[in-house]
Amino acid sequence: MGEVSNILHLPARVILTPDQDIDLEKINRHTLDPVSAEDVFTFSGNCSNDRMDAYFTRMDPTTTLRNYADDLKNGVSLQEGHNIHVNPYGRSYDGEVITTGDESGISSSVRGSWYIMRGLTVNGNKTDDTIRQIRAGIIRDMSVGFGGGSYRCGSCGKDLWDSDCPHIPGLEDEHSRMSFAWIVDARLREVSTVYKGATPGAYIDKARQYAQQGELALDKVHRLEQRFNVRLDNGSRSFLIKQKEVGANMNLLEQLRSDLKENKIEKRAVFEVLATEGETFRQPDDIAIRNELGDAATPEGVKQLKTEAEQGRQYLADLVDKAVESRVRAQGEGFKSEPYKNMLIRSADIEFIKGEIESYDGMTKQRFTPGRQSEPDNVGGRHIDENGEKIYVSEAYKGGNE
Repeated sequence: MGEVSNILHLPARVILTPDQDIDLEKINRHTLDPVSAEDVFTFSGNCSNDRMDAYFTRMDPTTTLRNYADDLKNGVSLQEGHNIHVNPYGRSYDGEVITTGDESGISSSVRGSWYIMRGLTVNGNKTDDTIRQIRAGIIRDMSVGFGGGSYRCGSCGKDLWDSDCPHIPGLEDEHSRMSFAWIVDARLREVSTVYKGATPGAYIDKARQYAQQGELALDKVHRLEQRFNVRLDNGSRSFLIKQKEVGANMNLLEQLRSDLKENKIEKRAVFEVLATEGETFRQPDDIAIRNELGDAATPEGVKQLKTEAEQGRQYLADLVDKAVESRVRAQGEGFKSEPYKNMLIRSADIEFIKGEIESYDGMTKQRFTPGRQSEPDNVGGRHIDENGEKIYVSEAYKGGNE
C-alpha cells in the first residue's frame, strides 16, 4: 500500500492515429514470442508536457519528461482505473520528447505509443471491445501515474519543503504571480485509459500544516480547499491563530511551550515540521559544536573567535606580502611573484613563510653588502705617518679638500 500511496495521477489525452505504422521490432522487444501486425492494435498519446496543469504543477523538461520517455521505451503497463492489483491489458513500447506548439505557445511534450493484443479477455473484459471504444472516441482520456522525484518552487527555486520557501502552489507569491511547483526527476509508473485524477499530495500536506499552524489567512484556506476539493484543517475549523496581547512579548519557544501545555498543538506535529522543513533537524550536530567550542559557545565567545580569526587571516596576508617582497629584492624585479604568492597562500604555514622571509633577507644582505672596506694589504690605501704608524684611508680620498 505504501507504493500505491506514493503514485500520483495526472490527466492525458489519447491521440488516435488509425493509419499509424506499427513498429513490430520495438513491440517484439517486450514479447516472449514475436507478434504480427494483425495481432496488435496500437495507438499513441501526448501523455505529459512542461506546461502548468490544473494542479499548479509543471514537469521539469530536462529530468522528468526525459525520464518518462525512457520509461515508455522500457515498457509501462496500461491499466484500467489505476488498479495496479489486476493484470494490465496493454503496454507501452516507445516514447520520445517532442516540441509542440499552438495558440498558447511552445512547449516540450512526451509522446508515448502503446499496443493491445487483440482477441484476449483480461480481467473479465474483452480487449476487442476496448479497442472499439478507443476507435469510436468513447475512451479518449488517459491518466499517467508517476512517483519519486521532488517538488521545486517555481517562485523562489527552493525545494517546496525548504523552511525558506513560503510559497504554496495555487496562491499568489509576493510579486502577485501564481505560485506553482516543478516536479523534478519523477518516474512514470503506469498509465490508465480511465481518468481518475488525484491531487498531488506533497504541497497539499504543506498547505495543511501552514493552515493548522495559523500561517495561512482564512480566505486563502478557502481558495485552496475549493480549488483542490480537500479539507485543510482537522474538520472542526479550529486553527491556531495567535492573538497578540497588548504589551505581550512572547518569543516562539515560549509560544510553543504555552500551546503544548494548553493542548492546542501536538508534539508530533512540531516534530513533523522540524523533520520536513528543509534539512533534517540536526540536534546532535548542534551539541557537538557546543562541546567543541566549550566556554566560547556563547554569542560573545563566537564574536571573539570571529575577531581573532580575522586578525589571524590579516597577519597571514601580511606575512605573505613580506615574503614576496623579500624574494623580489633577492632575485630582482624579473622574478614572477604571483605563482609564488599563490603557493604561500595555499600552504598557510606561518612558520614556513617566516623561514622564507629570513632566507631571502639573508640572500639580499650577502648580495648587497653596504660600502667598500679598505684592505690592510692594499698598498694604495696604506700610508706611514711621521712617527712610523700605519694609516689606512678610503680609496675615495684624493687629498686636499676632496
